[in-house]
Parts: sequence; structure tokens; C-alpha cells
Amino acid sequence: MPNWVFQGNPKHFDVDTYIRANKIVEWSIRQKNFVDEIKPADKVFIWRSDGEERESGGVIAFGEIVSDPFEYDDDVKVKVKIEEFRLYQEERMLPRVQLRDLPQTMNMQIFRMRQHTNYRLKDNEFESLLELWEEPERLTTYMELPKIDRFLYVFKNEAKQWFQDHDYLWESYNFYERFKKREHIDALEWKDIQELGDHVNAFRMALARKRALGYMNASINKYRASFYYLIYGQDSIEYRMNQFLTNDSYNLFGFGASVLSELVGNLFPEEYCFYNQRDKVAVENILELQPDYTRGDTFAGKFMKFQKSLQDNRVKEKYLEIVGKQTDLPIYYEIDQFFSYLYEQFASNEENDVEEGPQYWVLGAGEQSFMWEDFLRNEQISIGWSELGDLKQYSSKREIAEKLREVKGLGHNPNNDALANYQFTYEMEIGDYVFIKKGNSKLVGYGKILSDYQFDESREKHASIRKVEWLSTGEWELKDVKFPTKTLTDFPLEGAEKVLTVIGDKRVTYPEAKDTGSLVKEAAAYTSENILAEVFMDGDKVQDILETLDYKQNIILQGPPGVGKTFVAKRLAYLHMGKKDESKIEMLQFHQSYSYEEFIRGYKPDREGRFTLKDGIFYSFCQKAIESPEENFYMVIDEINRGNLSKIFGELMMLIESDKRGKKFSVKLAYSDGEESFYIPKNIYLIGTMNTADRSLALVDYALRRRFSFVDVETGFETGAFQNHLRKKGVSQGFVDKIVTAMNDVNEEIVRDEANLGKGYEIGHSYFCPTGEKVEDEQKWYDRIIRLEVAPLLREYWFDEEEKVNELLGRIK
Repeated sequence: MPNWVFQGNPKHFDVDTYIRANKIVEWSIRQKNFVDEIKPADKVFIWRSDGEERESGGVIAFGEIVSDPFEYDDDVKVKVKIEEFRLYQEERMLPRVQLRDLPQTMNMQIFRMRQHTNYRLKDNEFESLLELWEEPERLTTYMELPKIDRFLYVFKNEAKQWFQDHDYLWESYNFYERFKKREHIDALEWKDIQELGDHVNAFRMALARKRALGYMNASINKYRASFYYLIYGQDSIEYRMNQFLTNDSYNLFGFGASVLSELVGNLFPEEYCFYNQRDKVAVENILELQPDYTRGDTFAGKFMKFQKSLQDNRVKEKYLEIVGKQTDLPIYYEIDQFFSYLYEQFASNEENDVEEGPQYWVLGAGEQSFMWEDFLRNEQISIGWSELGDLKQYSSKREIAEKLREVKGLGHNPNNDALANYQFTYEMEIGDYVFIKKGNSKLVGYGKILSDYQFDESREKHASIRKVEWLSTGEWELKDVKFPTKTLTDFPLEGAEKVLTVIGDKRVTYPEAKDTGSLVKEAAAYTSENILAEVFMDGDKVQDILETLDYKQNIILQGPPGVGKTFVAKRLAYLHMGKKDESKIEMLQFHQSYSYEEFIRGYKPDREGRFTLKDGIFYSFCQKAIESPEENFYMVIDEINRGNLSKIFGELMMLIESDKRGKKFSVKLAYSDGEESFYIPKNIYLIGTMNTADRSLALVDYALRRRFSFVDVETGFETGAFQNHLRKKGVSQGFVDKIVTAMNDVNEEIVRDEANLGKGYEIGHSYFCPTGEKVEDEQKWYDRIIRLEVAPLLREYWFDEEEKVNELLGRIK
């Protein structure tokens, strides 16, 4: 039985009075995909959002659904019987600000998608909320604990199952116990070195494994001497680690810092914890324990400071006190797994994600649909590629692709196959829908996904599964829809609507558009909180830009390379209109050959070679805005100063002024049809971007400068939002600090060179803003950005001062 959180916003109605005055309340179901799931007897927590009063939100009531969903005034509602309400903190409501910081509840969807009305609770989230509601003093007790204690108490409930699911640890432990024996090291052969590839995660990537273990890169005696010194040398472990990485007598090709960290953690598991990406993110970002890193630390120095941080904060002692020993493994094996648990469960706790509604997927059931009977009989779907094993061991599409290349001996990158496996594991979600295809134009089944990814070891093939509720089965020939040829692909809503019409399922996932009757996606609200989490500006600056856009209607964002001017421009448009509606935004880029005819109107040849009058992008966009006067429309012009602006705007140069908008200022265009005239409507806003480091361009002419307000967009390395973005992408806090320090150094040098450069040439933060998947190896990621993006730019800036550039690059490594 599902359980729910229903949210009410005091800005829209008086939630408190409504709850206080009614034993049975009616609540809207705005997330339409839940209409078929909400049933009588489901339990509901009523959540009041902050509304006008900051930090006043949280759980204020608990009740039970007592009706099926019903339609009322173009809305779908459900009745909830309120069993108990507590409206204020003194009445022991559950405050949002505390629930957000409690591990048991911080991952609830309401913290990720704050604009919705209805949220499904996972079973463990419901149990935690119910426990806190029934005994609210527990919340106070939890909040008084140090952060590490809170997370340990959560892991305590998960530890037994966690270690059962990670039973490979014993195999790894036994391998290293045998590997490190003196007599084994003395007799090492190449096959023993190669066997490390099965017990070092850093070697799971095919390329890394091939480089290090594909063939011998030194004599076997050097391998023996290197490992003997690392394990049994008389110097300190920090010194031995440094020697292993840098001394030619001990350094082994392909055995870098990541490999060394794993080796030390496995060889000395009673003394040292692993120091990999997961451990660093868990300790520094989630538990907020900060090792005393300083600039110039070697890898071994950082490793030791990390270990000291664990000792200073009594991590081992607290683990034993709260969780207790769970296995016969060495203690730091267990603590490393505690950190891995934190990484998987809490490293992506991002607020302000935008939910796009349930996704539709198309899945093939193998050649000739031979797996369909299995799907139907077991109420599940599965995917092949059994040679990959448990897909959860891979964290990116690239890892899956490299493994496929390795096991299949492929000479090309199997990108489609890797994507199918990645999406099946990480992107499919509970509540999504799946079509089972037969060929490209036949459908045999349609169902709803009920479970997360599971790996069933009992199945020899197709062991990667998800549970499904079959909603329709049969055989339908699709005339107007062609399924993709790939095994698995996400399917657009428009195509899904056509398929559902064929099979007679009238399920809807988005509100119906009254003007067209078609299913459309409701634009998600976009607030100041959203933009401040994304653009790395302070609130006053954003407000100032909005006010400028209001009265001027034309602004240009100017700044150095890499500050995200185009990114900011689009999000300013979202914020100004209050929602993420792509249909109201037109993006284009000016260039030196861009013309009036392309932008406004002109004669262009048709297929028969005759010249006909064609509307340009801006003309068409203005017509679109004229047809919807109640909506705002935004044209974002990237690199606006690269075009010949007087030529492009022509006679419209006057009309773009905010006080020259509207029909009474209509003009006849250079190319017009009869007596036709044109005007720019009042609901059009122009947002341009300009790179201040582009030396090849002349200054913007005065006529245009007078009609636009110019806004400086600066680097955001020091902002909390930038640093928080990196932490969410899996970069440890210590490494975030390194990036900030390094790039501040670079930019100070640029600003000091007033003769040739200056502030307009600074290097922006967007070079270091990863998109998509998490950063798996922060050092390699950073090195790649410096080598391929930052260094070439610096060499261009100081093209005749190579020594200066080399010195600067050396400082920021």
C-alpha cells in the first residue's frame, strides 16, 4: 500500500484554517500519474510549505484517504480524513528545516521537487516520518547528535543487508591476505600481478587495466621489489607511498594514486581506510569532516591527513559503539563500506530538481520476442548482456562500453548497447511506463514499472530485471508510429500518446490543453531559489537584473569566457516568466555574415529557383508574441556583438526601445507585402550576451549601446552555489578548495596584466561545471580541463611569455 505527502502552500490558500476547521479535507491531485494509484486507506502526511514565512513549513497533520479520486471543476481531488494536526512548533509539528537535515528523511522527493502537490513516500521514509510523528521528541534527540552519529544510526538499520549484498568483500580480503605474505612477494610472477586487476576497482576500466596489466612494463624483479618495499619497508607509510609513486626504483607504470590508495587500504585494513573518490565525498561532503589539507600536499600527505581526520573525529570508535561489528572483516573494510553507503544514498541529495513526469520506454524482448513469455509470466522486464554481470558495479556509460569492448573483443565503441544498460539501471524509475515491441511497428505489451533495478543471480541470462505491472497485453499493429531499432530507448510523449490511443488506454500524465485538446507538458514553476542554485550569483544581483529587464526590456550580459553568460540568460528568462517554458524562448547566435534578411525579412530562393518573400526569425517570433499578448517571450542572442548590428536590425533599431513598442509605432519594412506594417510587441524581451575577452571585435556601436543595459557577469568560484554544484557532482570538499584556490591565482595574474588583459579576460567557473554523470576521478577530470581548456587559453593570452605560462600551470597542478 503506497503512502503519501500532500503539500499545501499558504500563499495560495489558508492551509492552517482549512485543516483546523475540517475533519475531512479535499486535496487536489496535481501529479496526474498518481490518479490511478491513490486509494482509500492510504496514509497521508499534510505538508505546509514555507509560504510567506521562512522556515515555517513541514508536516502539520496526519490522516487517511477515505475516497477514490474524483473530478471537480476541471480538477481531480481526493478526500482525506485528518486524524491529528499540529500547526506550530510548540505543538510539535515536524519542521521542514530539521527533516531536511535528518538522514532518514532528507532524500524525500519533496526536498528535490518542491513545487509539486503530491509525493509518494518510500516505505522506509513513511516509517521514519510516522515514528517522528508519534514520538516527536525523537526529532529533537536526533538533531542534537553530531552529524556522523545521525548517519551511523541510519546505517545501523541497513548494515546487515548491506554486507550480505556485498559478500565479494571476503574474496578480496582473502586475496590480499595471501598476496602480502613475504614468501608470496618474493616469488611473484607476472600472472600474480595481473590477478590484481580483479581486486582493484581502479582497474575495472578496460583502458586502465590494459595499460597497467596488459603486458609487463618492467622486470619481474622490479615488481617484487616495489611491492616488498610498500608492504615491508622500514620508512613511514607516507614516505613509502611517495616513493612508490615518484621514485623510478619503485614506480610501476599504470599504478597511480587511485590504485595505490586501494592497495594500502587492502594491505593494511586494520590501520588505514581507503582514500578513493567515494570515501572522500562521504567524509568531506556528507559528514563534513575536513582534513587539514594545505597547498602543496603530496597525495601521500593528503592520504595521511584523511586518516588523521578519521582518528580525530573518532570514526572507528563511533562506528563500533553505534553500528557494532557486522562481519569478521577488518574494521576499515566495514568503515569503507559505510562511506560507500553514504555516497550511494546521499551524495546526490539535490534540491530543486525538476520532475518531468513519468517517462515512457520502448523495450525489445530479444530476437523474435523470445523473452516476452518470461516477461509476462514473471511480471517483470529484463535486459541481456549477461557477460556484464551486475550492472550496479558500473557507474557510467563509458565503463559499460569499455567492459563490452573487452569481453566481446570489439573494434568499435558499443555506445547504443552501453546506453541501453545504463538507462535500464539508472534512468528508468518506479512509475515509468514501458512498451514491449516486436519489430519496429508491432506492440505486444504495455506496463508500469514497479521496482528499482535488481540483479537476480539465479538467472543464467537476462539477470538484470525490474518488476512490472502489465496494464495491456495482446498484439497491435502500429501504422503511424515506428519504434526505434535499439533494444531500449526513452520514447517521446507525443509518440506514447499515439500508441496509447491504438491500444485504447486513455491514461494521461499531463493536464489537457484547453486550446488544442492535446496532451501537453505543464511548464514547471521557476523561482528565485531555482536560479540561485544554478547561476552562482547572489540574490541582490539577480533582483537588480530582473528590474533592469522590466524597465529596459533589452539587456546584454557581458563577461569573460566561461562565466556561463548564455546559461544565465536562459535562466533569467525562466525566472522573469516564472516558469520553465521553452516555447517562449528563441535562441540564436549572431556572426559576421548574419543579415537583415535572416533576422527580419527578405527575398530567398525557393525550390524552383524563384525568389519569394520569407519571414526571418525575429519577425516570426514577434508574430508569435502578438498572438499571445498575455504571455512574455524572450529572444536570447548569443555573441550579439559579432554581428553588424546596424545592418541586422535596420529600421527596427528604433523599435527595440522599450517606449517604442506596440502597434502605434508600426513601420513599413524594407521588404513588405503591399501596405503591410510591422511593430515589436510589448511582451518581447531581448537578452544578448557578449564576450569581453574577444579582441577581434570592435566596440558595440553607440546606437545599440543606448538601447540596451549592460550587466557584468563575473566568475563564481567563491560562491557557495558553485562549490555546492561540484559537491553534488561527486567532487570532494578538499578538491573543491583546490580548484577555487588555483583559479583565483590564475585570475589574479590575468587581472594584474592591465596592459594586455585585465578583468574582462578572467577564466570563468563554467570550465569546471560538469554536466550529466558524476565525476568519478576528480584528479583526472581536473588535469584534463587544465591541459585541454585552460592551458591553451593561457598560452593564447601570453603567446610570447611561455615561461610565465609554464610557471603558472605548475602552480595549479
